[in-house]
Amino acid sequence: MGVKYVLVEPDPPSWWVRNKTKVVIACAVVAVLYLRDGNGAANDGPPRPTPTPSVSTTR
Repeated sequence: MGVKYVLVEPDPPSWWVRNKTKVVIACAVVAVLYLRDGNGAANDGPPRPTPTPSVSTTR
């Protein structure tokens, strides 16, 4: 007699297989925000100009 094959339903995908794309996107967003923020430093706004001493016109 021949070999009988039994068809079984495959196991459902694991958590990692189902959510791999979401995890990679979330990590990429965090990395971009970290790099845009100047290596994690707080952003104090644009640099302020150095005040120059006032020159008096009277002698």
